[in-house]
Amino acid sequence: GSTHARIMDVSASAKGGGGVHVPKRFIFNQGDMGQWTRSAAYKELLAFVSAMGQGVTTAKLVAHGGYHSGAPLEHLTPALSSLSGSLACMSQTWLDNIPPDTTAKVRFGNPAFRTWHARLIERSHGIVKCLMDCHVQNSGESSAEGPMRAEILRSCYDRGHQAAAATVTSPHARDASSPQNKQEEVIAELRAYLHDSFGHPVRLDYGTGHESSFIVFLLSLCKIGCFRWGKARTGETASPTEGVGLPSLSLFHRYLNVTRGLQRDYMLEPAGSHGVWGLDDYHCVPFYLGACQMVARENWQRRVGEPAAEETAPENEQTDVEKRMPDHPYLPNSARGEPQSLSSARGEDGDHWGPSIIQDRRMLDAYSSTYLYLSCIKFIQQIKPSAPFFEASPMLNDISQLDTWAKVSSGLLRLYEGEVISKMPVVQHFVFGKIFKADWTPSRSEPLEAPPTLWASRGDGATMAPTRAPWAK
Repeated sequence: GSTHARIMDVSASAKGGGGVHVPKRFIFNQGDMGQWTRSAAYKELLAFVSAMGQGVTTAKLVAHGGYHSGAPLEHLTPALSSLSGSLACMSQTWLDNIPPDTTAKVRFGNPAFRTWHARLIERSHGIVKCLMDCHVQNSGESSAEGPMRAEILRSCYDRGHQAAAATVTSPHARDASSPQNKQEEVIAELRAYLHDSFGHPVRLDYGTGHESSFIVFLLSLCKIGCFRWGKARTGETASPTEGVGLPSLSLFHRYLNVTRGLQRDYMLEPAGSHGVWGLDDYHCVPFYLGACQMVARENWQRRVGEPAAEETAPENEQTDVEKRMPDHPYLPNSARGEPQSLSSARGEDGDHWGPSIIQDRRMLDAYSSTYLYLSCIKFIQQIKPSAPFFEASPMLNDISQLDTWAKVSSGLLRLYEGEVISKMPVVQHFVFGKIFKADWTPSRSEPLEAPPTLWASRGDGATMAPTRAPWAK
């Protein structure tokens, strides 16, 4: 069918020699970095992140902003339901089966994470193949509605969960011209992005580069059609961005359940933390998506006609805000020195839903399972319980002084471009294949390798034993 043909078209150019093409690095120095920021892949990645946010803000107006924790599969396709099931298994079963090493005396990076990551590599083939099988096998069920649609999604979710729970070895090499081998080309590339999405097994760290690898993984799934359920259903009028935004919102809830478990249980070191200017130690895009979800809720409130509450902060509080508000390039100028307008509508219970909602612990506890932004704030408070929020997360505290979620979301998208995908320490480990493709020649073909460690060397090339300390016995 057309779905299978699209996968074959994507993989056709990946065939090289008799083996499977493996994505590789293309960014090694500032010259490569300049090529990256001018490349089609850079624009494609940024456009996809923007589309995720726009898809959430322009979605059908509902109270929960496009995500309901009681129906997480609502906006997913069969392929993405399979991925959701696999992520659920990774956050539950894997972490339970691989507890942290309590004998390790380390501040960051429990070595048990290497075992967790080895399991990811071992089972990723089954995870990716399962979601692709769910996509191809259900492409003809695009007209499914109601109970039948829910049954298909639940079945794919269960299959994805089972794929992550079972040990699956990579298949033997096949004839390069066979359709099965062409599918293996796509699976190999998707696996590479998935492997880089949860942290580094040697450095034992996690950061926005790994988060971006997960976004590249989602982008690649989108390009092979996994964000669409066959042909559009009868009467379907959803915009293209909505087809990206709502599924991404649901999948990021699942993804964060995994990464937060890794950060908490294995104490992964923050990679490339920006300190005082960072949102938190690990993430960026969930805050952007979460802000877009809050914009969607604002739009819903305007539609239902709830009165807006026009209030300003007391004068003495405003003075404190002015003192705390930095001259930061990603915060709108209107955030500096202006009274905080509570123009966002209040909810049916009279609660304020503007950006300052993050200061309300009761609201965080009540709504963090639905609203991604509130979930991110609550997790920070859980892992840093003894530190005042304005000290532990000063930039997030400053953002809470803005008057609308639209300003928050636009600033966070600029932050992602300026401080994540435009920074070499973050993106230098990106790998590129045939779906997410680099269109330049890298400065070198392979990364430089460290020389082997030698204690000492004599003139004839032989090594000498290390000198023992005088007090050694």
